[in-house]
Amino acid sequence: MEPLVATPHGLADVALENAVQRPVWHEADARDWPVTSAPSSGEVDVAIVGGGFSGLWTAYYFSLARPDWSIAVLESQRVGFGASGRNGGWCSGMFALSPSELAETFGRDAALHAYAASFATLNEIEAVLLREGIACGWHRGGSITSATIPLQRMRLQGDLAKQHAVGVNEADLRWLSADETRAEVNLADTYGAVYTPHCATVNPFQMVLGLARVLRQRGVQLWESSPVTAIEPGVVRHTADGKPAALRAGLVVQATEGYSPSFRQTRRAMVPLYSLMVATEPLSPEVLAQLNWSRRATFTDGGRMIIYAQLTADGRIAIGGRGAPYHFGSRIKPSFDIDDETHRRIVKAIARHFPAASGARITHRWGGPLGVPRDWTPSVVVDRTSNYARIGGYTGDGVACTNLLARTVVDEWLEHDSPLRNLAFIGHRSPEWEVEPLRFIGVNSLIHLSDSIDSHEARTGRSPKLRTTLIENLL
Repeated sequence: MEPLVATPHGLADVALENAVQRPVWHEADARDWPVTSAPSSGEVDVAIVGGGFSGLWTAYYFSLARPDWSIAVLESQRVGFGASGRNGGWCSGMFALSPSELAETFGRDAALHAYAASFATLNEIEAVLLREGIACGWHRGGSITSATIPLQRMRLQGDLAKQHAVGVNEADLRWLSADETRAEVNLADTYGAVYTPHCATVNPFQMVLGLARVLRQRGVQLWESSPVTAIEPGVVRHTADGKPAALRAGLVVQATEGYSPSFRQTRRAMVPLYSLMVATEPLSPEVLAQLNWSRRATFTDGGRMIIYAQLTADGRIAIGGRGAPYHFGSRIKPSFDIDDETHRRIVKAIARHFPAASGARITHRWGGPLGVPRDWTPSVVVDRTSNYARIGGYTGDGVACTNLLARTVVDEWLEHDSPLRNLAFIGHRSPEWEVEPLRFIGVNSLIHLSDSIDSHEARTGRSPKLRTTLIENLL
């Protein structure tokens, strides 16, 4: 690896200069099928809007339960275009909310039931991958949340104590000493970490394309380049050859996550927050030896501004983070996928946490929107009077949760005798986000406050009381 040369804009700018602007996962593009768009009219048993993990898993489990049904997935771009093909490659059994936080809303038993189902989802996904022959670099190495400063150690240990008090056991979440953490990965600074075994790494694009291949083999229609303009009771309105068209269905499932603000019924159900990533070149054997990333556990730290990283199967660091601005009116544009300032900060995080890899060339940078409900809680909505269902609300933790909620909505619609029908997420409706400009002000204030608090804590070792109070009130 060639050393970087400093410029007026710093090493991060040099590192980004020659990076291609697409996900590293897309280097293995196995789409070997032609684009087939939705017809101008027709009728199916199940129409699913959205060709990401939520939509494809829903189609998969409906096809298992009702192989005689006609099932169609409508995607405005290509399958896997959104977060499913661009994410950090974590398949985590953790929700955005901890067990203790879920317990505050739904009660202890419901929270533990949800987490038990989520942890078991990794086994379910692994079984499907093996059964269907989907090769996607699946690797179960667990996950660590490391304390970079002593204050984070206090906070993480306090939060871990809350989870144990609710009823989560040591086998699911436990504390690692600093030495034990460094045995997982040789970090520059760690004061210990929370470890869970319930996380796998995966190439998400290979996974979503493999799932699409299986669906095609099962007779599910994958209609790509088919923008949906509206969802009505038993009807999906879309565009065919540039003209308005309509598809009738016994059930319409909305699986649009970060793109949900485009639809009337979910205009304020979620905000699209942008999460951005970079990937290094494959690291040399010498650098890998220094990192000692022994089990390839996924990594995040204890800061408020989320970062996340994994060591890929071919020896790259794929690392991402939040912090890109929210755009007024929940706008989504391809140009928002690239934000130089956010990408610079992510590159700097490599040097901060993994100094052995600080000289690695950055080969890829990318980004995209994810969906965040107002209370950070996923939901399954089933409305039989309108022949309509919806799943989503993953807040960036969706690779496993999409599978869980897909099985849940299928069991609920078909009224199966299933423990998933006892999940508290069924029928949960998150509060709507505020109207603009309050939404714009509030969301961007959360982003700036998170960054400001992290900077203050790193500099002083103390938490700023006023800013901490403000962010808690905004949440």
